[in-house]
Amino acid sequence: MASSHFEWKEEYTVNVKIIDEQHKKLISIIDELYQSILQKMDKNILAELFKQLNDYSKYHFGTEEKYFQEFNYPDAFAHIAVHEKFKKDIVEMEDKMNTDHFNPFELLVYLENWWINHILDVDKRYSQNFNEHGLK
Repeated sequence: MASSHFEWKEEYTVNVKIIDEQHKKLISIIDELYQSILQKMDKNILAELFKQLNDYSKYHFGTEEKYFQEFNYPDAFAHIAVHEKFKKDIVEMEDKMNTDHFNPFELLVYLENWWINHILDVDKRYSQNFNEHGLK
């Protein structure tokens, strides 16, 4: 495969090892999707990568939400609403994937922008709370 397009940067760290590792995995799946689009992979391969990303996103959100509850994170409700909106957007994109109107680069741009903004803004807000409860 070609060199990475979307890769982990230290500025993405939320100073919680388990969450950073999950973010790294999500970023690597998005990069795999990018590589597959460049190589004009079969739609079935794109669909499988999309499913993998969707499944791992839900797993990751579950991890965060478990700690929100465990640590009584004050912004949990708003953060979970953002997760729910992402899940809804992904379902819509998945539906679009099976039409002639699907543009894989639109999906890629959405995913990259969403994850970068989510990590750098929304996720960074819980770092201190999680760290204060001993999760580092």
